[in-house]
Amino acid sequence: MLRVSNLKAAYGKIEALHGVSFHVEKGEIVTLIGANGAGKSTTLKALMRLVPPESPSVTAGDITFNGVSILGMDAHRIVSDLKMTLVPEGRHIFGNLTVLENLQLAAWTRKNENIDREIHYIFDMFPRLAERARQRSDTLSGGEQQMLAVGRALMTRCSVLLLDEPSMGLAPLVMYDMFRTLKRLNAEGLTVIVVEQNARLALQVADRGYVLDTGEIIAEGPAEDLLRKPEIKAAYLGG
Repeated sequence: MLRVSNLKAAYGKIEALHGVSFHVEKGEIVTLIGANGAGKSTTLKALMRLVPPESPSVTAGDITFNGVSILGMDAHRIVSDLKMTLVPEGRHIFGNLTVLENLQLAAWTRKNENIDREIHYIFDMFPRLAERARQRSDTLSGGEQQMLAVGRALMTRCSVLLLDEPSMGLAPLVMYDMFRTLKRLNAEGLTVIVVEQNARLALQVADRGYVLDTGEIIAEGPAEDLLRKPEIKAAYLGG
């Protein structure tokens, strides 16, 4: 479904990705783990065309979706045409808008469609959002804001969901609830790519994983295999 081949990406003259290659099949949960600064967030931004490769040449690699290169595609078309959506690190919800307004705004391109069914679906998944539908989102707790960020992404009717550090700043119970929700969404057919500092939790819910270190893939495989590898356990899972 999604294939990344020898991808390089840079911020000015600073190269953040040094030839990253991986693939994601339809219906999978795939996780990217690694230390801070490894290039995980940059990889997700590159998929969404928010960080372009360092050049359009073949040396910058390629990103293909169902066999078609998306390097020349604008970010808004990644969402509207490919149905791939990012929940960014830090959530970036619109704090001056209510919960309901945040959800409605995510569906602004669907002006002639009835979006009530999707809103009810999200409120069913996150009952606390339903309770706070008319509340300004900047008054929500961190966990509620993360629920809203995920719900907002789902309002785009995405088939591929990218999440950048979804557990950051969450209490343990809320964190586990969030990952149970991701498993539910995946069981309903959503493909998920998740970047996560809590490597153990990410590998416990993922089908496959990739380990990034300073812009390169250094290990990959089924998630359960990565959980058992001594070098992975020592470096990323607390021994």
